[in-house]
Amino acid sequence: MKSLLFASLFMTTTVAASPAVVVRTYPNGLRWIHRAVSHNQIVAMRLLIPGGTSTEPADKAGVTKLMTAVLLKGTQKKNALAFSQAVEDLGASLDADAQEDAWDMSGQVIADRFGRFFDLFQEALLSPAFADDEVSKERAADLNAIRANKEHIFHVADELLRTNLYPGHPYGRSEDGEEKAVAALTRDDLVARHRAVVSPKGAVLVTVGDLPVRMVEEKVAALARAWPAPDASLPDAGPVHYPASGVLAEEPQHFEQSYLMMAWPAPAFGDPDYAAVKVLNAWLGGGMSSPLFMKVREEAGLAYEVASYYPAQKWGSAFTAYAGMDPANLEAAQTRMEAVIAGAVQSPPSAEDLESAKRYLCGHFAMDHQTNGKLAWYLGFYEMIGKGWGYDVRYPEEIRKVTADDVHRVAERIFGRPPVVVRVRSSK
Repeated sequence: MKSLLFASLFMTTTVAASPAVVVRTYPNGLRWIHRAVSHNQIVAMRLLIPGGTSTEPADKAGVTKLMTAVLLKGTQKKNALAFSQAVEDLGASLDADAQEDAWDMSGQVIADRFGRFFDLFQEALLSPAFADDEVSKERAADLNAIRANKEHIFHVADELLRTNLYPGHPYGRSEDGEEKAVAALTRDDLVARHRAVVSPKGAVLVTVGDLPVRMVEEKVAALARAWPAPDASLPDAGPVHYPASGVLAEEPQHFEQSYLMMAWPAPAFGDPDYAAVKVLNAWLGGGMSSPLFMKVREEAGLAYEVASYYPAQKWGSAFTAYAGMDPANLEAAQTRMEAVIAGAVQSPPSAEDLESAKRYLCGHFAMDHQTNGKLAWYLGFYEMIGKGWGYDVRYPEEIRKVTADDVHRVAERIFGRPPVVVRVRSSK
């Protein structure tokens, strides 16, 4: 009863146009979104908090990733084994991870066990132990992962691309961190990072499932009361400043194959052209019928894989075309890929290609919403990054409104600048 009184007196309430969605904002800054579903008994919960890897000090690169890894390895009440057993006894899952623009905790449980699961979620969030032995184990695991990435040619090319595409910006660093910095991280570093980034300011908690709203509301209100907002906020990473001219970066490696990445500065997630660039990406490199795949791989046989991607990033992004090939085909593959890009600048997509790209995007978007967990992620991500949770509905609508002229215009906008080109050559 007290929590409901707290909720009614001291929070901002928004009931969405859809009766299936309820939104609350609490005095400490926490935003709660509940989406009711009735087709299954799985409840998904996801908490997204600003303060991802892009807000780390350079000399502590990797601290957020390590902090999230140790976060679930015991609390001030339970050691790592006891906590994991408590989660497993509910038949639940609980994870934490860090990305560039946010870090998150997520989990799933059967509806009738939600209350006990929420208590464990809150316990791990607010009172982790960061036991020295668990810090040591997870630090060793992170270092092994960083070293293992050096054995994967895509990761080697991607890190070289980041360094040259985002010079001086945190996006230029690997999300996993730098080996030297991670090796030096201590328990005190994790405690300090937890204190800095576990903040309700700007945080978004999403619950998706077949649950009574009042019951969930009581649990969230209790969390909001127990979670004070800090006095200070983390500094933003700030807008990306791209290279003023084209860049060619080559690196010999021990791989049998070679790898090529070509990246052009592209709009950040909040840009009005975001949907049009998504369609451009789907048209040029989104599937096996795309021009990049057909002309480079199928027709010319120059690469074993070829595609493009355009990630949703807060401070700036890039349109990246990539290919892996036999070292002898590197030059020819680059020439063919450049020709495909030039074609997009010269002419808009045909009506058939445009509709195919839209169907590709909307179809994959719909399929990616099949689980409560992914639905929670989309609602939380869109809310946290500033588009609002309702963008989950508006995004397919925006895609459908994109015209061939829109695609042509953003192609001219993006490909009118010189690219950053990364070539990882086989040294064998």
